Amino acid sequence: MTLNSVYTKIRTPSVIRNYLIPFFGKYNLTSLDSNRVREFEIWRNQKIGHMPIASTLMTHSAAYNRVIELAVDKGWLSQQFNVPRLTRRGAKSRARPGFSAEEVQRLLAFMPAWCAGGHRHTGRQIKLLLRDYVELLLATGMRCGKESMNMLWQHIEWHTDRGQRYLRIWVSGKTGGRWLIAKHRAAEALERLAERGMGMSLEAAIQAQSPKRVFTLDDGSQPYGLAGTFMRLLAAAGLAKDMSTGQQRTLYSIRHTYATMELLAGTDIHTLARQMGTSVLMLERHYSKLTATMAAEQLA
Repeated sequence: MTLNSVYTKIRTPSVIRNYLIPFFGKYNLTSLDSNRVREFEIWRNQKIGHMPIASTLMTHSAAYNRVIELAVDKGWLSQQFNVPRLTRRGAKSRARPGFSAEEVQRLLAFMPAWCAGGHRHTGRQIKLLLRDYVELLLATGMRCGKESMNMLWQHIEWHTDRGQRYLRIWVSGKTGGRWLIAKHRAAEALERLAERGMGMSLEAAIQAQSPKRVFTLDDGSQPYGLAGTFMRLLAAAGLAKDMSTGQQRTLYSIRHTYATMELLAGTDIHTLARQMGTSVLMLERHYSKLTATMAAEQLA
């Protein structure tokens, strides 16, 4: 039984498809040894172009183990066979670069004119969608990708607390579903999205409770992704890289910016963890310098 035969039994995630199959695909299961695994790791690192960080190695190791476990469950590999494991210790990850408050204002001011450019209808539609997407991410801290792109109009409602009305949004991501509160300025982006996508006002869209997705083009479809358009936006705005570190910014930089600004504004870390769908431990790990400074200011 070859590894390639095992791979066909699994819905191949990108790690299996892009790394494990190209290297291990034609080898017999019983031919796996420590030397072959080390050869794979050298090949894999060269393909990536650098030493992977620990989280990447954990993902690769989990995919590899999944293949081996399936082979054992199906009886294609003996439980007594000593299968070498992939290394999980990688390069230390670097904090993702965010935007300063001044850079956020520059970006928000730059987008309207930038969105008006372009000759093709679909290209302009994607730019308009990206503007609303960026503004809503900045106003909520939700994850880019599935968590935000899968949001439906029926997931948005008005929530009233002590006489104040708030936009409340239900999102479902890798940590499960949760309600989050959007900043008041999110209404402007949602108003534009409702007009283009639903042909109605935000108030009417919320009342309609439609199962239609929020982030769509005018024909109801979704683009394959917004990351590439976002990179072009940042390049045009002169904000592609963090000036202090030289690191390339990505869509995830918006979530990092949200967390940083909320902590600097004094938002309780437990409240922020619930809003962002993460743990207090994770926030403390990534924003330890900020939380330490805040504690010092409170205690001094």
